[in-house]
Amino acid sequence: MFELQGLAEVVLKSMAEGVLVTDEDGKIVLANLAVERVFSVTEPEIKGKTIRLAIRNNEIADLAAEVIKTKKTVEREISIIFPVEADFLALASPVQREGGGVVCVLHDITQLRKLERFRSEFAANISHELKTPLTSIRNYVETLLAGALKDEKHNLEFLNKIEKHALNLSSLIEDILEISKLESRQQIGQFSRVDLAVVIDHAAETIAEKAKKKKIAIQKTCEKDAFLIQGLGDHIYRAILNLLDNAINYTNEGGRVEISCYRNDGQIIVNVKDSGIGITAEHLPRIFERFYRVDKARSRELGGTGLGLAIVKHVMNLHNGTVSAESKEGQGSTFTLTFPA
Repeated sequence: MFELQGLAEVVLKSMAEGVLVTDEDGKIVLANLAVERVFSVTEPEIKGKTIRLAIRNNEIADLAAEVIKTKKTVEREISIIFPVEADFLALASPVQREGGGVVCVLHDITQLRKLERFRSEFAANISHELKTPLTSIRNYVETLLAGALKDEKHNLEFLNKIEKHALNLSSLIEDILEISKLESRQQIGQFSRVDLAVVIDHAAETIAEKAKKKKIAIQKTCEKDAFLIQGLGDHIYRAILNLLDNAINYTNEGGRVEISCYRNDGQIIVNVKDSGIGITAEHLPRIFERFYRVDKARSRELGGTGLGLAIVKHVMNLHNGTVSAESKEGQGSTFTLTFPA
């Protein structure tokens, strides 16, 4: 019997869920370590006190009172804002013993609710981003059908704008699908040996024509070595290309973009540095969020989807790496990719 009690105590202490037990008067008789951590209390200091007095949470106190009164199990979502903000699914049941009481188990659903909010925001953003080019396309088509098709001065201009919005729409859908694959980690293929120097060369060649049109010089500096990692070559290429494309988009004509690759403390570092317009300090913490744009008007004008840097971040997470940014307004930006070698 003693061993069984000892095992029960060990199990309670080891549980990730918070467990709170009260007597029939609503006074606490047991609280496990998870409860202590969440509410920044210790079991000895709250034993014998009511829930309302001990942890100062009215929702849990009301839940326990309801169970004591009805003798029925009650499940409810609750939120706390002190000492930390968190969401819990609380399951309270009557204790099956003489005198009664309540056992309340708290399942932490904070991350689940956060993900649901992200999904909701993502869906709202997608709806908005899809609606913008579709509305423009529809307006131009209606104008053409209303007679502008015969207007030789404007019909070609309208068709060009329709094509531009259609291309932006196509890019947006491709980026949404890419984000979805990276988040679900499905249909992304098998890791293989990738030489980052070769990927950098490929990305630089792809963007060269665009840079030439703006008279922007691309300078590559990679140590004479093989920069081998285990990863997904296509996705890494996409991430580096996104950074180079952004660098060119936000660098004025005649500027410079530098991309370098080197080893440091067992890691491989890829830097993309530009002499562009830079990013203000207030925007830096959010630039890797989906659909976040520093300059919305310029981003849309350039055909940006608002997902490029989010894709870079997901690619780096997939490769157990990191991405960071340093920038000052008017002094250019530096994006750093760090891969485990």
